[in-house]
Amino acid sequence: MQSKPDSGVSRRAALLGIALGLLVLPRAGQAGNPVGRWYAEGGAAQVDVYPCGEQQLCGRVVWLRSPFDEDGCALRDRSNPDPALRDRPLIGIEVLTGLRPSSGDREWIGGSIYDPVSGRTYRCTLEVVGENRVRLRGYIGVPLLGRTTTWIRVGSENQMCRR
Repeated sequence: MQSKPDSGVSRRAALLGIALGLLVLPRAGQAGNPVGRWYAEGGAAQVDVYPCGEQQLCGRVVWLRSPFDEDGCALRDRSNPDPALRDRPLIGIEVLTGLRPSSGDREWIGGSIYDPVSGRTYRCTLEVVGENRVRLRGYIGVPLLGRTTTWIRVGSENQMCRR
């Protein structure tokens, strides 16, 4: 006759495993983790950064300070080099793709960033410089030939003022 495993021990082991798993998973707002909603370009847009692919990050425009053109129509991706994409609304466009964690826990590399103003896509890196601040560097070829911008986590803006 086989004995039944102790369900109390099995349940405790399962709960312990779940608890340990939750401790090691990255969470939004955790230092070193860029997942969450960010103000981009000085607050002109909000971008949701989220996990995608296998251990990668992507980002999508979810809000614009000025979402309409001079005719009152939703802004479109008019500068896109692909004519078939020029009529899509800017809100909802994926602007970050393929960022992978570097050897450290604060840098993400190997990604691309799309600039809807110019219609160009650049290689990019992302560096977490605090719980509520990241630096993105878009570049052509090598990082030396590029531009860096700082994004601020939505909801933290008043904590960051130094007045």
